[in-house]
Amino acid sequence: MMKLIKLFSSLMMLAVFSNANAQGYCDSEGASEDSNGVITFTGNEEVMGDCAFAPDEYTIKIYKMALCTSAPTRPTTSDTYDVSSCVDVINSPNGQDVNLAAGSEMTLSDVSRPANGSYSYGYILMANTFGIKAKKQFTNTMHTYQDGISGNYCWTKDASAYNSDSDGEEWVSPSPLAECGTASGTAGTYNETLDQFDVDEYIAGPISVTGGTLSADLITDTDGLLVTASKTADRLFGVQTFTSPVVVTSDSTVFTVSFGVNQASSMWMTSGGVPANQYQVYAIGSGPFSTFMSVE
Repeated sequence: MMKLIKLFSSLMMLAVFSNANAQGYCDSEGASEDSNGVITFTGNEEVMGDCAFAPDEYTIKIYKMALCTSAPTRPTTSDTYDVSSCVDVINSPNGQDVNLAAGSEMTLSDVSRPANGSYSYGYILMANTFGIKAKKQFTNTMHTYQDGISGNYCWTKDASAYNSDSDGEEWVSPSPLAECGTASGTAGTYNETLDQFDVDEYIAGPISVTGGTLSADLITDTDGLLVTASKTADRLFGVQTFTSPVVVTSDSTVFTVSFGVNQASSMWMTSGGVPANQYQVYAIGSGPFSTFMSVE
C-alpha cells in the first residue's frame, strides 16, 4: 500500500510555462546572480535576457494530480480536457495549499494509491494564483516605482495583482506590490494570478525539460474550457510527458513530487527615468516552475 506522498521543493534545473532558459538562476545578457544570490543588472531592461530566481516562499493550491497511461487531451475553447486514461493520486475538491519553500518536504492529504502499472504521463489541476514571498539583494540601486524609497534590496508587499498587469500600462505610483530600500525591509506575501502566458496567449508548450516535456493551459473551473481573454481563468491544467515511465508495483510505498522553484520569481521593472544601471521596481512576480514525479 502506498503510505505517503512527499512534496519536495527542490532546486532542479527545470523550466515550464515559459520559454526562459533554465541554465543557471539568473545568467544571461545584462543580468547575473553571484554565489550569494546577489543580482547585478546592466543596461536597458527591454533588451536583457531572462532573469528568474528562487523566492523565499512559493504557495500554490492543488486540486488534482494524476498518472496516465496515455496522453491527456488538452482543452480547447469548445472542448474540455480528457483525462479518461488517468488515475487520481490527489483529489482535493476544495484544494490544498502547499508552501514550496526551498528544500522543504511535506505530506499531502486526499491521497489515493494508483493501480500497479506503467504511466508515461501525468497531469496537475491547480489554481492559477501563486503566493510569492521574496526579498532580494542587488548591486544596483533599485527604486520603488516611481517615487518611492531606493536601496540595494527589494521585497514583496502584502498585495494582489494579475500578471497581465506587468505590461506597465496600469502601473500606479508608488507601487503597491513591492518596495525597495535597505536590508531592514520585511517581505510580505504577494498573490499573483497567472491569467496569460504572454499577451493574449493562454496555452504554453509542450516545452522540453529534464525528465520529459511539459505543457499548460489556462481554463475555468466552470466548464474546463480554454479561456480567450485575460483576467478570466481560475485554473491551470498542466500535462507532463515523462522521459521514463513512472512504474507502480506492489512494493511501491512513496510517490514523490518535486517542484523546481529555483526560477519561480522575476522582476517587473523599468530602466526609464533613472540613471544608467538603476531600475524602478514595480513587483517581484512569478517565474517558471516545474514538477517531476517518481515512485519508490
